[in-house]
Amino acid sequence: RMAESKKAIPKYRVTNREGNMVSKEEVAEINTYFQNRMAESKKIWAARGPEARVAAAAKPRPQTWRQMSGLSLMAHEASHIGNRPFMVGFGVCALGALYIQTKFTDEMKEDSLYWSTYHLKKTPERH
Repeated sequence: RMAESKKAIPKYRVTNREGNMVSKEEVAEINTYFQNRMAESKKIWAARGPEARVAAAAKPRPQTWRQMSGLSLMAHEASHIGNRPFMVGFGVCALGALYIQTKFTDEMKEDSLYWSTYHLKKTPERH
C-alpha cells in the first residue's frame, strides 16, 4: 500500500481555467506565441528608436488630485459641488482684500504704524 501512494509528484503543474492539466504541446504552443509577440515588439521598438521609446514612456497621463498643485488643484476642488460655499466665501474675501488694498492711500500708509515702520522708504529729511 505504501508503494502505491508514493507516486512521482511533478515539480510543477500547468493547469487551464477548468483546472485540467495542460499538455506539453499546449505549453510549448503558448511559449512560442509569447516569444513571437516579444520578438515582434522588439522589432517595432528597434524601428522607432530610443527617442520614441522615451517619448512614449513620458506621454502625459491624466493627473489625479494628489498630483495636482496650485491653480489646477484649486479649480479641481472648486468643481466639486460640496466645496462651492467655501469657494464663494474665499472669492468674497479675496475680492474684499483686493478692494481694501487698492483704497489704501499714501496718507493712510504714513499714518499706519506697521507700514511706516517696515515698508515706508525713509528719506534723509524724515530722520
